[in-house]
Formats: sequence, structure tokens, C-alpha cells
Amino acid sequence: MKKILILTACALIAFGCSKTEEVKNTAPANAPANTATNTAANTSTVKEETYTSGANPRADLISATQKLQKLPFWSAKITSDTMPEINAEMKYAAPDRYHIIKKDGEVIVIGSDSYTRESGKWEKVEDNLGEMLREQMKTGIEEGVKNLQNVEIVGKDKVNGKDATIYVHKFGDISTKIWIGTESGLQLKNEVEANIGGTMQRQTTVYDYEKPVTIEAPKIN
Repeated sequence: MKKILILTACALIAFGCSKTEEVKNTAPANAPANTATNTAANTSTVKEETYTSGANPRADLISATQKLQKLPFWSAKITSDTMPEINAEMKYAAPDRYHIIKKDGEVIVIGSDSYTRESGKWEKVEDNLGEMLREQMKTGIEEGVKNLQNVEIVGKDKVNGKDATIYVHKFGDISTKIWIGTESGLQLKNEVEANIGGTMQRQTTVYDYEKPVTIEAPKIN
């Protein structure tokens, strides 16, 4: 069940995901969304960037990640028509609470405590999934920034009624399209296409910053 957490984290990490044995060949190596707790942000070596409204496209993508790290809550939905096993909803509440919901189970992380639900039953697990998640995201952000080159702006659009600028970048066989809110500078949506094992895989992530998120420990039966 811990793979649910790690795979979803990879799908939400900005620009890249470290190639651990846990996730290798099961999630796009550079899935481009954004997430990390304040703990990960405080230990990151990534330079602080400012949203430039398109004047510096690379800085805008990094800034969007850094803005997300400072929010009190957010949620995101990941969908894929080629890899339905990664379809999930992830919720975050500062500073260290996560709730991942999939068709076949759930994971809740609160600090160093982790819980999983399979077959309708919640259990507390010994693994510190929170620490694994934070380390995976920290590494993914740092590696991703190194690989973030040749960012271009390709147009304007709306995401759930909000104006957005569309940014595109490629790294190897991975192509990423990211919608950044014109007013907020936050990532509203992203689409990734990656060649994995000779097969083109696709996934889409859409963010929600308005609906409040509350995450509590489940009752153990």
C-alpha cells in the first residue's frame, strides 16, 4: 500500500522524481506538479524564485512550486487514460498531513504516523510514510530544477474559469504542459506525456486551492 503514496507523490512532484527502486518504471520520471511540506522546503537547496508573469518562464515554474509549499491546504486530482492505476485524489493540510484516495484504498499521513485502508478496514502501519514522502518530494524538486531547461510559453487558456498562461518544457522523452494562474502564479493544471518502456503514457493533474481541507486520523477497528 505504501506504493500508493510514493506513486502519487511522484505524480505531484515538480519537474522530476528520483529513480528509486520503489517507483522505477511505474510512474513518469519527471511528472511535473508541485508539492512538499514546509519541512522539505526548509531543507531544499533550490534558489527562491519570484513569479514574473511570463518574463522568465523557468522562474515562473519554480516559483509555482515554492508558492504551493507555503499554502495552508490544497487538493489535486490525477487522472490517466493510459495508466489508470495512478488515478487518485491527494489532499494536503499544513504542515504535515496528507490524504490519498484511490479506487482500491486510502492512505493518511499525519506527521510520523501513517494509516492505510484496504477492503474497508483502516490499519496503522509501522513505516514512516511521511518521511519517505518528504524525502521523495525534496529530491524530486531538486533534481527536477536541474533538468528544467528550454521552457516556453505557448498560449493563454482558462482552467475552471481562471485565466492561465500555458508553459511547455521537454526533458528527454518527457513533454510537460503546465497551466499557471495569471493572477495567483500557482499551477492550476498540468499534462504529461512520457515514453515509458516504449509506450507513450499520459496523465493530467488538476489543482484546487479553494476548498478547505481537514485531515484527521481514522478510527482503527
